[in-house]
Amino acid sequence: MKVVATRPSNLEALDRIKEAGHELVVGRDPGSLSRAPFTQGELMELIKDADAILVGQDLITREVMEQATKLKLVIVPFIGTDKIDKESATDVGVMVANSPTPENFLSVAEVTVGQMLNLVKQTKHKEKNLRAGEWGGSVVRGGYLFGKTVGIVGLGRIGRGVAERLAGWDVELLAYDPYVTQETANKVGVTMTDLDTLLADSDIVTLHAVANEETHMMIGEAQFKAMKPSAYFLNLARGELVDEAALHKALKEEWVAGAAMDTFYLEPLPADSPLRDLDPERVMMTPHNASHSNSGRAANLALAIDQIIAFGRGKVPEHVVNTDVILNRRTD
Repeated sequence: MKVVATRPSNLEALDRIKEAGHELVVGRDPGSLSRAPFTQGELMELIKDADAILVGQDLITREVMEQATKLKLVIVPFIGTDKIDKESATDVGVMVANSPTPENFLSVAEVTVGQMLNLVKQTKHKEKNLRAGEWGGSVVRGGYLFGKTVGIVGLGRIGRGVAERLAGWDVELLAYDPYVTQETANKVGVTMTDLDTLLADSDIVTLHAVANEETHMMIGEAQFKAMKPSAYFLNLARGELVDEAALHKALKEEWVAGAAMDTFYLEPLPADSPLRDLDPERVMMTPHNASHSNSGRAANLALAIDQIIAFGRGKVPEHVVNTDVILNRRTD
């Protein structure tokens, strides 16, 4: 079996693929000066005779998969598979898999709670005052998390992790997720509701939905206007969930009190993005890495490699996301 790793984070970890008897081709090693994704033409050439590919943020389109006629598995060493055309993958018989380790999704949940506290306590404003020479006389007091209502949009692994970490904080937890029952939500102390009610009633709204056609720009002007002016908004999911022009307007005109974002519609965030001009004391932005850690990256890659090796032994990878393809997948 030929395995192509387009832009792996650790070459030594990939030795297990070779030790299992497979050919390994590395597209760009971790020391490369270029961080840009491969172009479609470069990808087609790189994976033209691959059986499996381990990809990062490279765009995997129908055309790429159709050209790679031996390709049977596309796998990512993290959770998100939004750069892969999964519908086309299913059509052409290619399995798509991810690597949802606890180190990945629980770390995002931890960061989410941390960002909530930073916003509510107005940590960045207080730090600015200290650096300007001020001390305890500042009128900026911050607020409390206890007694507040937290609305979680998307109650998957990360959303549930946020709810579990807020247990004992004396907050009311609401969630919107059309695919989760109240019975499931009861296990993490959450009340399911509709999106309009969640937005209107929550003091903090945090996004943890997956990116797809149904959720594309699900938060826009109408949704921000429905929120309390005192509320905070967090997006540590995917930039495609939010209309960024509406977000900018909501923050500029103070429809909401503040925000924390780790993901953006265009990544890297363009240098001329209006979001960069927002008040840094009210708006926290991180470059889609707020939850990253060395141990988490290693765990994610290890799980991806485990699945590649299992696939080489004729097994279906554990975390296939387009399960409809399994019975109709490509074979030699």
